Amino acid sequence: MTFEKFLEHHAHHLKASASHHMARAEEYDKSSKSNGVIAGEHHTNQVLAQEFRDKSLSDAASAQHHRSRAKHYIDQHEKLAPASDATLVNEHSDAADDLRSAAHDSFAKRMGWIEA
Repeated sequence: MTFEKFLEHHAHHLKASASHHMARAEEYDKSSKSNGVIAGEHHTNQVLAQEFRDKSLSDAASAQHHRSRAKHYIDQHEKLAPASDATLVNEHSDAADDLRSAAHDSFAKRMGWIEA
């Protein structure tokens, strides 16, 4: 697998992960709202009402976690996108070796793996 193909594959994976986490956040938001409504309906039974309020808060926290992960994956995808769109060159030329080396260094700097 070439470096460019690896980046393309990894960028696709990051985008898919972000999409998954956003979907999970929406599910947790719905659950949190439902549990909040149910807690309000159990005003005569304080123990049940408190359990549903707690579950609502827990789901809201889980939704926030998934939104945060999705944002992280989107940010990482945006960092990879320019590198994965690189033009492919002949892999058996000296010029290609120089370009690949420069691309790897540029990518590593953008990712913060090496200092600029």
